[in-house]
Amino acid sequence: MIKNRAALERFHGKQSSLVLSALEAAIKSVDPGALVKKSLSYSRGTLVARNITGKNFKIDKFNSIYIVGAGKASAAMTSALASVLKDRVTGGSINVPRGTEANNIDRISIIHASHPVPDDEGTRGTKKIISILEKAETKDLVIMVVSGGGSAMMPLPAKGLTLKDKQEATSALLASGATIHEINSVRKHLSAVKGGQLARYTKSRVLSLVLSDVIGDDLAVIASGPTFPDSTTFSDAQQVLEKYGITDTRAARHIARGARGLIRETPKPGDPIFRRVANVLVGNNELACKSASCYLRRKNVRTEFLGSGFDGEARDFGAFLAKLAGDIKSKSPFALVAGGETTVKLGKTSGKGGRNQEAALTCALCRIKAVAAFLGTDGIDGNSDAAGALVSGKSAALAKKIGAKAFLVRHDSYHALEKMGSLIFTGYTGTNVNDIAIIYKAGQ
Repeated sequence: MIKNRAALERFHGKQSSLVLSALEAAIKSVDPGALVKKSLSYSRGTLVARNITGKNFKIDKFNSIYIVGAGKASAAMTSALASVLKDRVTGGSINVPRGTEANNIDRISIIHASHPVPDDEGTRGTKKIISILEKAETKDLVIMVVSGGGSAMMPLPAKGLTLKDKQEATSALLASGATIHEINSVRKHLSAVKGGQLARYTKSRVLSLVLSDVIGDDLAVIASGPTFPDSTTFSDAQQVLEKYGITDTRAARHIARGARGLIRETPKPGDPIFRRVANVLVGNNELACKSASCYLRRKNVRTEFLGSGFDGEARDFGAFLAKLAGDIKSKSPFALVAGGETTVKLGKTSGKGGRNQEAALTCALCRIKAVAAFLGTDGIDGNSDAAGALVSGKSAALAKKIGAKAFLVRHDSYHALEKMGSLIFTGYTGTNVNDIAIIYKAGQ
């Protein structure tokens, strides 16, 4: 799963092997196909979907079944659905990330779309999804697969906007350091499908299977909540754009018109369209982190899970964990596991890297005397081909030698970590549940 594992182990020593195995256990635990099969059962015309919280949703007496969706895990989730439902699937269409390998699935169209900035193929795929929704009858069932990346991969500009308008707004927000909640509040109000609006296109029942990539598992935020009520407003979106100085664009003017009540709002909680919609959470970051923790405990490592709610600046997160590692005084092996999603606020110039790499490089610059790994569970960190990085005492020694601080200042963590033999490569993992960080000390 980790393609350059042998090289990392040779460079960083045997302690890194344990951490890398824990990361692989985490990714395996949130395999989208396995999660769908675990949450779904179909027998004698009755479908039962189980939420990760234990709540069951029973759906029966339906005619045709259609599958639609978008996101980094949509291909794996759809393939698993097809294996459960077999010949009961009438048809469908999904949008998957460009560059991923997606096997053919009977009766399902697969469109390769761009992420994180939307493209024309994503728009084409979204229109195809809408055509299926409009075709579905009252007694039919539409199963929607939703995962991280779905917001960018399912673009359809609101009336009066172009895809270019949305691309410019998305790029500006990503570079500003805005949180995913802020970004999605804007995306919903520039879209014709997000923020629950997709449910407006069908009269059938809808079952959404959701793999969470957001802190707190807010279903309104994951992929911008295409089938979930939207509590944000045009005014909220306007405040986000003003906060980050993004005001002189067509997108900003559209948002401003909406804030004045000149454009129809997204559907809110209590809207009748959601009476026929069930949203089921099938996996999240906590599941991945707890799987890594369990793996380490089985290896007789005292392990503390710090939670899945870490956000803020990536550098601050790296420094925080480095300090914790320094404070640990234990005679036996000890590990910390944490999850979440930090941000990187880019300057006027930036190099190559991502939030996990910035956190790892910061750890090295803090002269960490432990093994620390930071990984994006989707396998892609920032604008690079690395999933994250693993640093150790050896990395810390090299950081000063190569002038790593200068790389960090210009957000070029990738090239610094490359020189330090610290990058982790997995390729697309087919899943996406935020990031995971592990700190390991062998004991004194």
